[in-house]
Amino acid sequence: MNTAMKIFIVEDDAELGKSLQLLFRSAGITHCRHFLSATDFLEALPTLEDDLQKPGCLLLDIRLPAMSGTELFAKLQTMNFAWPVIFMTGHGDLQMAVELMQLGAMDYVTKPFDPMLLITKIKKATEVCEERLMNAAFSTSHREKLLQLTAHEQHVFDKILENMTNREIAEELHNSTRTIETHRANVLKKMGVASALELAQQHERYKLINPNKA
Repeated sequence: MNTAMKIFIVEDDAELGKSLQLLFRSAGITHCRHFLSATDFLEALPTLEDDLQKPGCLLLDIRLPAMSGTELFAKLQTMNFAWPVIFMTGHGDLQMAVELMQLGAMDYVTKPFDPMLLITKIKKATEVCEERLMNAAFSTSHREKLLQLTAHEQHVFDKILENMTNREIAEELHNSTRTIETHRANVLKKMGVASALELAQQHERYKLINPNKA
């Protein structure tokens, strides 16, 4: 397990929160913080930005006073919260837990916990989080590079992705071949790639990660 990962627990039972922290520490996970309510977690969230840039998992009780775990989850979804969420639930809330997974929750565990099962789920959540963070970093970088392209370079970029030659692009855009060669070179340089193939691969990855933004 990635022992550098971080775990946040939102659980109104203070003793259970302490027990979970001891469990995670016994598994080598030392970065664990417990919150007694959803409100406490939301108030602390602005101070947790550095933590949230590293792999982690939110362990969230469904039934909480004032603001429930489900309400907190819905709010976090509007905030692009990248960490996977594992819900803690009693047997009476199993249907709700399943519905929450359909809405984007990572998983759920029932009380009382099977310690090894919980650790296994945490490990899987960490792996998912690492992939999400890597994809987010790639998307931000790729988007910033796209914004550096001039309008003419953007047109050439689109034609490169259509696998058109410089001559074909020149004819379609009513430019000289030499001009298109210059634009192509600028596009590849600004996008940080060495070839049209690499450019296409990177942009395809971007579209797969961001189907609504490509």
